[in-house]
This record gives sequence, structure tokens and C-alpha cells, in this order.
Amino acid sequence: MKRTFSAAIILIGAVFILIGGTASASTFDQGAGSFLLAQVDVGTRDLRDRVDPGSRDIRGDRDSDSSHPGPKQFLGKTGLTECPGEFALCGASTCKPTGKKIKVKEDGGKTTREYDEAVCKCPIITKEIAVQNGTTLHGIAAVNEGNMNGSCARPSQDKIWSYFNLDILMYPQESATPQFTMAQSNNQVCPAGGAKGTNCWNYLCTVDKDKTNGAKTATCFCPIGEGYFGHPTTSSEGLVTAAGGQYQNPSEACSQYPVSGPVPGQ
Repeated sequence: MKRTFSAAIILIGAVFILIGGTASASTFDQGAGSFLLAQVDVGTRDLRDRVDPGSRDIRGDRDSDSSHPGPKQFLGKTGLTECPGEFALCGASTCKPTGKKIKVKEDGGKTTREYDEAVCKCPIITKEIAVQNGTTLHGIAAVNEGNMNGSCARPSQDKIWSYFNLDILMYPQESATPQFTMAQSNNQVCPAGGAKGTNCWNYLCTVDKDKTNGAKTATCFCPIGEGYFGHPTTSSEGLVTAAGGQYQNPSEACSQYPVSGPVPGQ
């Protein structure tokens, strides 16, 4: 089975880092919608430079045994790759500071930067969840970023990586009642000026021994205040997140270090 991934799709995916949901009129204001549309135009140059200045469509074949597909690398120095198998999807989770530091790879692993560390509990996407969402069990990773080591391979059975997959819209939600029951991902934009977000894309997690309300989960350690591909966020940026999507007042999640991506000028 062949799939074609264009640079445009990858760039749109970067805007939705780990969110995996769809915008609606009730959750995205007009400014946020304008940003998401404009990001592929105004902000594309920076993202393209970080992925690969010569990016183009790349075709890849899955292994002949479709139940055991291999990883497919798409673009440049970040090592953007489709990784098969289970992964943690943190886009709807909130986090807590640990008081420690975490080292983050930047520029395709050529440099590193330390950020304040947060701990987040994230659902694990299984084959069953993928099938319910009409997609294959895979996630998109930048294997030379975060704290990955250039490969989709899990260090051990009790470890798992955090990725994203834009086809996964229905999955266990931390903000649901009870926690981590299946629900639709609902995005919101936290305004600039106060909220601090967490980036959990391309980070190592530990598989939790016990399920939560029937859902497999993982404990992930992620940087606070990191944006796309190692960029620090600033106080002038809002945050787009699916955290709190099931709360009666979703904005409560904005003060809980939500897993999110920066929205300039919000």
C-alpha cells in the first residue's frame, strides 16, 4: 500500500502538533482560524527551512506484510518519519512541573537546549483506537528532535514515544469524566500573556502498569515553553490545545501547563 505525503500536509501537521482534533466554531475564534490558514502561507518559509529547504513529495512503500509496516522517513534534518505501532498521544493532556530540567534536541540534533520539565499522563493509541478512527496504527515523529535518537524503535517494552496522527480524532481524553474515557478531541486557543504550555511531541514516556478506566496510558516527561522544532515560546503567543476539551469550562486547562503549540499574535 502506497501513501504520498506532501510538504504541505507535513507543515499543516506541524501547526497541529499533537492535537489530533478538528476546529469548530465554538472552540476556535476567528483569529485562531486565520492563523491556521495563514500559517501555511506566512509562516511556511521558517517551517520549510527547519524541515528541509528542498522538501518535496516523497513516496514510500509499506512492507509487503501490511500488519507489520516499517517506518518511512519523509523530510530532511528533523528526521520527520511515519512510525508504525502504538504511541502516546498527549495533545489533550495537562501537565505538572517537576522542578527539574529536560534537555531538548534542536536543529536536527546538532544542538541542545534545557527547558523546565513537566510530567504529563497521556493515552496510548492502540490498534483498536486507530481502527475506530479509520486509520492505520502509526504516528508522525521528528526522530532527530525532542529526546529521540534518530529511530522509531522503543528502548524497551515499558517505554513508548509520543507522536501525533491527524487522523485520530476520537481517543481517551484526560478531561473526560471519568478520566481517559473515549471522547472527541475539541481544540481551544489559550490567550497570550499568561498561559505556559508544554510540548510532548517526540519525547520518551513510560507505559503505566495499570489502565485508567480501561485505557492504556503513559507517563511522559516533556519541556515547558518549547514550541515547534525546539523554538522557545514567548509571552506574545497564545496556545492551541485540546486539553480541557471535555471540561465544563475548557479554559481552566490553560493554567494547567497544557500540551499545546504556539499561536503567534494571539
